[in-house]
Amino acid sequence: MHSTRSVAPLAWALLAAGFIAATTAGLVCKPAWERKSELAQERIQLQEELARLGAGPARAPRVRDRVGSQEAAELVDQIRRPWHQLFDQIETAQTPDVHLVQLNVDSHFASLQLVAEGRELDKLVRFAQRLAGTGPIRTMAMTHQEWRDALGAHVVSASLQGELAPTWSAPGATGATP
Repeated sequence: MHSTRSVAPLAWALLAAGFIAATTAGLVCKPAWERKSELAQERIQLQEELARLGAGPARAPRVRDRVGSQEAAELVDQIRRPWHQLFDQIETAQTPDVHLVQLNVDSHFASLQLVAEGRELDKLVRFAQRLAGTGPIRTMAMTHQEWRDALGAHVVSASLQGELAPTWSAPGATGATP
């Protein structure tokens, strides 16, 4: 008589678990494999473009190139602005009684706005007066102040607006110093 052995249910469960684990691993890794393939294709395209540009005649810059150059020039202009002198001038004017809460400089480096807080209005007024000087900040005026309660203490919050030195006002302005 011929006897047939049946496969144990545990073996079927292990086989199913192995299949599920392999499928899950494939699904998890698939996006990474696809991205790697996309990046490899982009690299090949870039290399072909560079080879074509290097071997071909000189060409006029495309609009995208000019925009990129303009953005780069604006970035270089922003880096060359006297940020250190501006921060030094603010730190020199500041006292332990006055706390700078906010600083905004316009995109042309022509004006700035500050929000400062302290417990006494006269100390904030003196802070505004000390800010104006020979550095990048030429003038400073308090435009608004308000009293408010903060943690059981009265605090004065003051908005200040100032003008920066004209030699730093516009990108490419004559007399601008890096």
